[in-house]
Amino acid sequence: MTGDAAGADERLALLQDASGDGLWEWDLRTGDVVFSPQWKAMLGYADHEVTGRVDEWRSRIHPDDVDTAVAAVEDCVAGRTPRVALDYRLRHRDGSYRYTFARGAVLRDTEGRPARFTGVHTDITDRIAAHRVLEHRFRALTRVAASQTFDQAMETTLDTVAAGVVEVTHAIACVVALIDEEQEPRVYRVVGIHGMPAEYGAAVEGAYRSGATLSSLEAYRTRRPVQRTVRGYIAADPHQVSVYHLVRDAAWDTVASVPLVYRDRALGAMSCSYPVGMEPDAEEIAFLLVVADQAAVAVQTARLFADVQGKAALEERQRLARELHDSVSQALFGIGLGARTARTLLDRDPAKAAEPLDYVVSLAEAGLTEMRALIFELRPDALETEGLVGLLEHQAAALRTRHALRVETDFGPEPVASLVVKEMLYRIAQEALHNTTKHAQARTVTLRVRQQPEGIVLEVADDGAGFDPAGSFPGHLGLRSMRERAVRQGATVEVESAPGHGTRTRVLLPATQ
Repeated sequence: MTGDAAGADERLALLQDASGDGLWEWDLRTGDVVFSPQWKAMLGYADHEVTGRVDEWRSRIHPDDVDTAVAAVEDCVAGRTPRVALDYRLRHRDGSYRYTFARGAVLRDTEGRPARFTGVHTDITDRIAAHRVLEHRFRALTRVAASQTFDQAMETTLDTVAAGVVEVTHAIACVVALIDEEQEPRVYRVVGIHGMPAEYGAAVEGAYRSGATLSSLEAYRTRRPVQRTVRGYIAADPHQVSVYHLVRDAAWDTVASVPLVYRDRALGAMSCSYPVGMEPDAEEIAFLLVVADQAAVAVQTARLFADVQGKAALEERQRLARELHDSVSQALFGIGLGARTARTLLDRDPAKAAEPLDYVVSLAEAGLTEMRALIFELRPDALETEGLVGLLEHQAAALRTRHALRVETDFGPEPVASLVVKEMLYRIAQEALHNTTKHAQARTVTLRVRQQPEGIVLEVADDGAGFDPAGSFPGHLGLRSMRERAVRQGATVEVESAPGHGTRTRVLLPATQ
């Protein structure tokens, strides 16, 4: 070994004492390379299995990384860059590849010429793996959050949660249960499940009613994670005979349960089953707690939405009751009064009976129009059978009869869209027309629906009092509701108005939808 090589050995030894990284030094004059024992051990090689040539480094670089890594070192040696700093993979003796963070720089001799390239490799394989796990789990949490839609059943959302947990953890099954021991009767209901037999949910619910000791129940009561060996507490509990029958041959033996907590209130628990010989570590338990928090938000969101839907249904029933009272019941009263008048005139002066009979006929026709409009609003299949244009025609006819408005319609062919989109357009038109009749004091209303190149366009315009859209005005809550409906389907709502110049509401659903 040359004196320079011996000196390189000494330098590497000193550096190695201060670092656990793999070091190597390339003599640019002789081509000799010295690899530290840690560098060799990092890649699984014995000392005699690595020779002192630069090809030992180059040949172990991953084929996809070799051009980038070699170019970086050559640029540094040529003086085009001051140092090397990049990630690339080196082949281990077992054929696998280790991710390394490589740094290096050129050392020059007393005359300023490049003499040696000194490099350092830090094994970051575990760090990369951990990063990928975190990335995978973040995507799972994103899917959980995205699944919390208003139009999706809570059970579907929590099934998604359970499946996501199994996908990104070491668990092979996951069960989400809602629990409420303050309610009478007490509630224990499996609402999300993945990786378990179909009968498992009913079996656990039955075990709870029998007084079983469940890890999920303990997590719910203590609001802390609970970990148990399944065979130990299920097999020994006579209340869990049916549960044990389902899981006695399962490939898991440990259950970790974490509470679902929303604003200091426990809503239930999530239980994850782990393979025999494996238990979740503190990091995994922490992740399960984060997912459980997301699940608790999903549960509370679903409950709040159900309350809102109930209130909306009540308000709709009250509105229909008012419509029936203000229109149909009054028409029936008038029909009865006219019929009695005509009956009296038939005995006294039959020629004069025609006038009240004509009145009865007109009221009957008006009442029929009103009833048809209300019936179409109540029927869930009305949009499917009559279409959007058909329902809007009924709305226009009801406005003419109910409010003596001049209603002009401009309807093209039935738009090509889903029932959800058509319902959105119909409800927005309904709200806009309601604002017109309640606040605008209009004489004429124009109602248009067209499928145009830019998309489906709905317009409701009136010649009423108008308002300042930038200020506070009657019906602003209805306008907000219209915009929220539109946004959920990717549509936009524009309102043009000014005091004394009427109002125009325009909805556009882009053609890309």
